[in-house]
Amino acid sequence: MKQKLIFFHACMPGLLSLALMGTGLQVYADNQEPDGVLTLRQTLELAMMHNPELTSSLHGVQAAEGYAQQAGAWQNPTLELNAEEFGGSGARQGYDAVQTTARLIQTIELGGKRGKRQKVARTEARLAGWDYESKRLDVLTQTKKVFVDVLLKQGQLKLAESLLLVSEDVHQAAAQRVKAGKVTPLEETKAGVEVAAARIVRDRAKRELDTVRKRLAASWGGTIPLFKEADGDLDDVNDVPSVETFTALIDKTPEVARWKDGEALSKGALALAKAERIPSIEISAGISRFAEDGSQAGIAGLSMPLPLFNRNTGGILAAKHLASRAEYEQRTARLRATTDLVEAHNLLVMARAEALTTKGELLPGAQQAFDAAQIGYREGKFGYLEVLDTQRTLGEAKSRYLDVLATYHKAAADVERLTGTPTQVSQ
Repeated sequence: MKQKLIFFHACMPGLLSLALMGTGLQVYADNQEPDGVLTLRQTLELAMMHNPELTSSLHGVQAAEGYAQQAGAWQNPTLELNAEEFGGSGARQGYDAVQTTARLIQTIELGGKRGKRQKVARTEARLAGWDYESKRLDVLTQTKKVFVDVLLKQGQLKLAESLLLVSEDVHQAAAQRVKAGKVTPLEETKAGVEVAAARIVRDRAKRELDTVRKRLAASWGGTIPLFKEADGDLDDVNDVPSVETFTALIDKTPEVARWKDGEALSKGALALAKAERIPSIEISAGISRFAEDGSQAGIAGLSMPLPLFNRNTGGILAAKHLASRAEYEQRTARLRATTDLVEAHNLLVMARAEALTTKGELLPGAQQAFDAAQIGYREGKFGYLEVLDTQRTLGEAKSRYLDVLATYHKAAADVERLTGTPTQVSQ
């Protein structure tokens, strides 16, 4: 039973486990590529777990989470050891009058800099999660497109093999007519040329299928595909919702939704830049020992830079402009997503209309014309040129039908990538 070409994904930031929760996909602990029939679901599962680019992006998310954790750490105290009043002259000669001091120094950040810095780092981690989500959807979309290419090449190979059989059948019919003395040997020669041409097309289709199979295996880090056949139904073409239905969902896509966190990052960076105007202080406490009489005494200190020359004016100005920039980048992302969606939706609608017309009108007419020409040729009612013309027309119609079906499913993948919603209402 053929599978529908359904594309699974969910729009949420975060780690791989969260992403998988939204897809309905299973997780393979190892690269368990099927050695028989490969379905789209299995293909996406393998890509989710073993795609090198996606794994690299996931490590980026984990690194950002590490930075966020580190941003909240307190500064380490400093241990200071001093020795004074030694190695001089007179009473200070040698070490008899040495004064030793042990002191701990701790920096205290004022203005809430530590909390603001941690907030910025956490926001950056969420943005890294959105980047991962965007990359995950890119990988799934590209993987589905390559899967569609495999189905296309499988269909083209079957078509080439069937056209080769047709050419051989026509060649055999021509040979029989030549043997019966009804036509000249030239017709048999022409039919033989068509057989050779059809064989070349079939061999090329085999090579192209082998190439795209390897490209699909590369989606999960494989080099040599183990599967024998991809299972899917390119002929599954359903109704397409209006573009307005999808446009309403654009704000949920990673490229647009991430800018809520982008705005928060800009505000947090501005708050941190303002907090940097307030100098941090250092407090210290320790003990001193005087070798002359063996006495000891406690010490304490406080130091603070005077903000006379550096009040982080440039940093604050930069943060304000970055906040304004983020606002315009958000608008740009939404506009770009809307434009891409309209283009993909138009291509999807056109491909569906052409596929239905080809299937409902062109293919039946071309098949009927070829069948009539082939029967008429055997009966001597038509010449070889009529058979050849209808044969090529039929082959071109079937080939075009496969191409437009592939275009339809790739456009559907693009629409789903831009909206996070399946394009087929039956799903």
